[in-house]
Amino acid sequence: MKIPPRSLGLGMYQHDVLEKILDEKLSLTSVDAVAEVGVDINSCSLAILEKVPSLTPKLCEKIMKARPLKSRSDLLKISGLGPKTFQNSAAFVRVSSGGCEALDATLVHPESYDLARWLLKELQWKLSTPSSVKVGISEVQQKEEWKAAAEKASTKFNVTTDRCMTVIEHLYFSITSPDPRLRKKATEQKTSSVGSTSGCSTLLTHASTIDKLRDSQLPIRNIVATVRNVVDFGAFVDLGLECDGLVHRSKMGNVPLNLLVGQEIGVDILGISNNNKISVGLCGLDLPAESRGDNNKRQYTGDRKPAAKKQRKGK
Repeated sequence: MKIPPRSLGLGMYQHDVLEKILDEKLSLTSVDAVAEVGVDINSCSLAILEKVPSLTPKLCEKIMKARPLKSRSDLLKISGLGPKTFQNSAAFVRVSSGGCEALDATLVHPESYDLARWLLKELQWKLSTPSSVKVGISEVQQKEEWKAAAEKASTKFNVTTDRCMTVIEHLYFSITSPDPRLRKKATEQKTSSVGSTSGCSTLLTHASTIDKLRDSQLPIRNIVATVRNVVDFGAFVDLGLECDGLVHRSKMGNVPLNLLVGQEIGVDILGISNNNKISVGLCGLDLPAESRGDNNKRQYTGDRKPAAKKQRKGK
């Protein structure tokens, strides 16, 4: 939100919705979003940290001063942050860089770490290796495998099967898709091959510089790109080159694809201008290569040459 909720102008008249209600709803929505996505305790802003459930503004200021933290358990060293507050807030906090406990970067709550380690060994999963998760099996086989592991864990650790299944799901999503905002997008793309990264490769296997790429045969199909910025007219993507490419909205087809910064998509490189502007389209649309043209020619930009100065008469 870049403007206060009271300025949104909701309703037919200015005060149809009370400002107090708008502020409360925005605050609650922000808390829900932070609880769903989680925050990196060592890099998040104070405004975001204050949205973590159970953390008061004073505790957040103390945490900011104590950074960097090496683990979630370091929160217990913060003055005024007791076991109850830690229990309620730890699951929404991540220590993803420089941490001494790998599970601190996952959705798993610290009280279930022993259970999580046993399940990782039982399912033969590795937190740092997404390929260790069997993605080729059907959902029925996957659920059966999870259920069998959950039942064993339930007996061994004397906890409910539902809790074990929850830990398995948290581990699965933490390994395969750490950012929950991308899970829905990945699910949506399964129904269409447009923009999908399935069967795509990184650009560095084809060319490492724009100069080499310009000499190759265009278009270059099925390249994995990372969204860097989303604008009204399209999106800029990182192709692994010196410059980002532009996916214009006219090259996204009719598929409703809401892109997010950091999301990986499949693209085709359609053209490169003489001033290194890279034109990109979503893969699966089979768009043709674009003409390079001559971009060295002077183009009208609204600037005019200054008028010649008149010679002054005499001196």
